[in-house]
Amino acid sequence: MSVLNNFSVSIAKGLRRLRQNKELCERLLPTRRHGSKDGKDTRLKMDKCLIVSKVTRYEYERRSHDYISDSELETILRKRGSDFDAMLANHKEQKAFEEKVAKRLRELGHQVEMASRLTYNDELIDWCDVVVPCGGDGTFLLAASRVRDANKPVIGFNSAPHKSVGRLCLPTWCSNDVKGALQALKEGRFRWMRRSRIRTTVTCEAKLLDTITPVDLHTLHFSRYPPMSNIHESQDSQSKDQEFNSSGNTSLSTKVLPFLALNEVFIGESVTSRVSLLRLQIDNGQWTHTKSSGLCVTTGTGSTSWHFSINCLRTHSVLELMKILNEEFDVKLESTLERAREVAERYNQKLMFAPECEQLAYSVREYITFEEWPAPRGLRVRDRAASVRVRSHCTDAGLVVDGSVSFPFNDGTEALLEIHPEDSLMTVQMDDALPY
Repeated sequence: MSVLNNFSVSIAKGLRRLRQNKELCERLLPTRRHGSKDGKDTRLKMDKCLIVSKVTRYEYERRSHDYISDSELETILRKRGSDFDAMLANHKEQKAFEEKVAKRLRELGHQVEMASRLTYNDELIDWCDVVVPCGGDGTFLLAASRVRDANKPVIGFNSAPHKSVGRLCLPTWCSNDVKGALQALKEGRFRWMRRSRIRTTVTCEAKLLDTITPVDLHTLHFSRYPPMSNIHESQDSQSKDQEFNSSGNTSLSTKVLPFLALNEVFIGESVTSRVSLLRLQIDNGQWTHTKSSGLCVTTGTGSTSWHFSINCLRTHSVLELMKILNEEFDVKLESTLERAREVAERYNQKLMFAPECEQLAYSVREYITFEEWPAPRGLRVRDRAASVRVRSHCTDAGLVVDGSVSFPFNDGTEALLEIHPEDSLMTVQMDDALPY
């Protein structure tokens, strides 16, 4: 079995265990259902449905070259070496799926509006009863990030189940039988589920607060941020702390970012080869200076994604460690590939935690430790926490929500990342097997 297969097996087993634990908890202590006092009501109001469509690669290229004809665009893409025919076919397939979902909803008597990444806004979200992203996990994350009402459901369809899993979306059978899936939702044949999300509160100089604005990483070719101040790393850090923490300093302002992270918040330099200088405070503890490739703070939902990839152990690495213990430290171990795989899987499963968990997890990527760094010593590279406070000493950094929207996060800016129950995302779970 290859390393990639080991990775996939670990995620699948971990997700299965989380699902089993969730179902066990529901049997022992039923959670309160949406709109019900006795916890048994699974009625779903969906008179007004907002479909959030996926921006296909063809659409992206079309908008990036809106000054040329379709034939000229085709020539450019083919000359670049892109598979134009596959690109166009995928685009047509995606749009046909979205239209099918819209048609089935209208047949059931529901009002339907459609929005893309560029037209999705608060007015449409306020109008609808339910948000229905049609795409993959990326489209689901986009749709969820702007829904601040904890009682407004987001229910996603995976538009290409033959190409991707879409673990945040409804099961595969729902994509293959949209009418049956909508009927099952209408009849209440589902379980409500809440997924915790990260709220980010930014603090910086009042005159710079208006510069903390979002940049959509999926619609712009390139984006960089100007430095927020002229403070250099060589300045005395103690005096900066005193200035920043002074209760009499009235030049600092805060604001809550308009996007909630369902998967993770990443903070780091825009140029990945540059070291990210960040100071961290975990659960109101001591501030710690760090040098790294950035910080990833995740929810239980995101613990199966980037957080897992950053921290998971590979089977061959475990095997090498077992051999060292066996041969050099006289620790009697069965250092076989199969046993190493078992150890790796058990370790990796512990990286994942339940989507409704009110704690978050943080990971410092490629932590640099030498001489005086980190200062003070003792910070765990990976751990769970109730809150994480980050102060930037970067020169061209971004705070990225769910890999989609980035905010400038340069020297002197501080962010508080935490989970609040009222920010949770309402969604549904359905059985993987057909209900009939």
